[in-house]
Amino acid sequence: MTKRHLACLALAASLGITAMPSAPALADGAASTRNIIGGAALVGGALLIINHNRKVHQKYAEYDRRQAYTQAQANNAEAAYASERQAYNHEAALVAGYKHEVAIQHQEVLRLRHEIAMNRRNNAHVASAASGTGPLVAGARVERTPSGTRIASNAPSYGWGAL
Repeated sequence: MTKRHLACLALAASLGITAMPSAPALADGAASTRNIIGGAALVGGALLIINHNRKVHQKYAEYDRRQAYTQAQANNAEAAYASERQAYNHEAALVAGYKHEVAIQHQEVLRLRHEIAMNRRNNAHVASAASGTGPLVAGARVERTPSGTRIASNAPSYGWGAL
């Protein structure tokens, strides 16, 4: 049974008890008026209690809905944060890979500059051919010109220009 049915049964029982006089009713108007006022007060009180309980339960339901909504928002924010953090970690790993690649390329450029400087200093453009060492860059070819040795690469360029 719901609370409303229970309250209606209680109201009907109380009306039945108050309406049944234990002594024979007198025909005076005062007793009749008291019985009517007493019954009306009882009905009014029961209706007030029912209305109060309904409003209390509405407030509880509204509070529970608000709590569920707040929890859903917190879960959404937590999921968004985890997603953003994972994306940031992927980007950081990608940037670290790029930094490593650039560092290796920079070392290779410095090594090649050093080799060119040594070749110019010694003016030995034939030294690399005589020593039996080829170019240090994979896929490179050596072109000998009257002005000196030039190393050309068939490897893909990474933005460093022609060496």
